[in-house]
Amino acid sequence: MSLSSLFFLARDSLTTQQMAINVTGANIANVDTPGYTRQRVEIKSTGMIDVAAKNVHLGIDVNRIERIYDRYIEAQLVEQRQNSGYSDEMLRGLQNMEVLLDNTGGGGISDQLNRFWASWDNLSGNPSGQVERSDLLASAQNLTATINSLANGLNTINADMNRNITDVVSRINDKTLEISQLNARIVDSDIDRGDQNALRDRRMEALKELAGLVNVNWIEDAHGGFSVYLPNGDPLVQGVTNSPLRVGLDANLRSSLYSAVSGTEPINGSVTKGTLGAYMALQQTVIPQYLDHINQCAIAVAQGVNELHRNGFDLNQNAGIDFFTIADMSHAARSIDVSSLIATNSNRIACSSTVSGDGDNASKIAAIQYERLMNNQTSTLNDYLATVVGQIGRQVANARTESDRQVAMMNQLTLQREAVSGVSIDEEMINLIKYQMAYTAAAKLSVTVNEMLDTLMEMVR
Repeated sequence: MSLSSLFFLARDSLTTQQMAINVTGANIANVDTPGYTRQRVEIKSTGMIDVAAKNVHLGIDVNRIERIYDRYIEAQLVEQRQNSGYSDEMLRGLQNMEVLLDNTGGGGISDQLNRFWASWDNLSGNPSGQVERSDLLASAQNLTATINSLANGLNTINADMNRNITDVVSRINDKTLEISQLNARIVDSDIDRGDQNALRDRRMEALKELAGLVNVNWIEDAHGGFSVYLPNGDPLVQGVTNSPLRVGLDANLRSSLYSAVSGTEPINGSVTKGTLGAYMALQQTVIPQYLDHINQCAIAVAQGVNELHRNGFDLNQNAGIDFFTIADMSHAARSIDVSSLIATNSNRIACSSTVSGDGDNASKIAAIQYERLMNNQTSTLNDYLATVVGQIGRQVANARTESDRQVAMMNQLTLQREAVSGVSIDEEMINLIKYQMAYTAAAKLSVTVNEMLDTLMEMVR
């Protein structure tokens, strides 16, 4: 091997070890960077010479800068982000509804209903008592106000869902645009391999953030580009092109989702995970279910009381009228109220079964609390309300358990990823010492070759 070849060998070794030190330094600098995948320099031998029928490698070079990651773990993390996003938002939504329906602090619908029945019972003992009539009117107005408040509260949550869904769809569109732009840079053959690794990290983080918002499927093509699809096959990203989602309102003022290929056909059923999936489930299923419960209670109370009240007589011996009014049967809980004639004149309360002024009709109305009016005549109003409150409590407990389980799974997968792709300071320090020593040795080789060349030149003189 000539001295000039040794110079080239020393040069290649110096540049290669310097590259290895640079990559190691990048790993150390990004030890706390979210989503960073540690990199490793893959070194190869270059050139060879036959010496006594044996091959001797003459130089080294950087073959590539490799990202150390496990494709399976990354796919599991994307899937887990979808589940965690759904469980977290579902828990928050159910907790908001639990606060609205909670009776433990007093003043809830069950308490107001009990006071309403008790007021009728008190009035039956003193049919002509103005205090009892005023108390009944107040308890009835408190009851309708509580029912109205529950319905309005649920409708407010529904309106919040519309805003939340619009916001999440905007974030989804931002992420799909980001992924498509990163695709364009990654498939560009002029981009340095090390830069590509950083771009791939950013793209994978964007995909995980997207998965936390909506359930997606994804594939990587032969050129390194991602294609991202909804479960129904509608594309969100295809190479360098992104397809935005859009939102509209249906006749019930609930959000409907549309993809770029669905036209006027909503794709609500395809969104079942992620933050958006939780919002859609709350708005399309959970909130309407509890609104229906409250509406049924309002209708049952109004119809039960009105039927008996019309058969009675008031303090002026007039035939009874409807005690409650419901302006809109499809939104009964929101529109139930005490009749304006009774609200302005408590003497119109028909607590007597005859014109004699007895309190028998008030007793009959008070006894409605024991009648099985709900669930196909299997439950009383109070039992039905207790079941509704118990149901939301169970749903919150189950959602909390599921959220904790998803957090534990996410933590486990994150630890698995860190074990493979995370940066170990101890390991990087060992590598740094190794590359430093190799660099020093290459420098020493260069000095030695230079001294040999000087000796040769002296011999020539």
